[in-house]
Amino acid sequence: MAKTDTATPGKTSFLKEFLHDNPQGNTKAVNEAWQAAGFDGTISTALVYKTRASLGLTGNLRGKTKKPKTAAKGKATSTGKKLGRPRKEPTSAVNGQPRGRKSARTLALTELEADIDRLIFKVMGVGDLTEIEDSLRQARRLLYITANGR
Repeated sequence: MAKTDTATPGKTSFLKEFLHDNPQGNTKAVNEAWQAAGFDGTISTALVYKTRASLGLTGNLRGKTKKPKTAAKGKATSTGKKLGRPRKEPTSAVNGQPRGRKSARTLALTELEADIDRLIFKVMGVGDLTEIEDSLRQARRLLYITANGR
């Protein structure tokens, strides 16, 4: 006897066919289509995501699907950069000043410390002035203790 095609299709085959026509379809959309086709029960979220993954359709489906605006508006496609919140401030000081609120005295002491560092390197460049290098290093340490309260 010939078998007739009156049986319901399997959930997986229905799901593959639906996702082929609607690649952005989520669990809610799949179940609405399943019910509209007159089938009983529901298709599990796990099966939807497993099938989407096997078809290479993984991604964020929280919001309902939106129509692409790129073709209509002439927008450029993705550049491949990672998405995220853009920074409003640079991560490092641009003008050489330390970030945060510092008093004028602290800023002056920090600048003086940097000047002593530069002077130490100049003395090292001349060579054979170890006593002067040591004295400058000692002065720098005292300045550091004064500036940082240690």
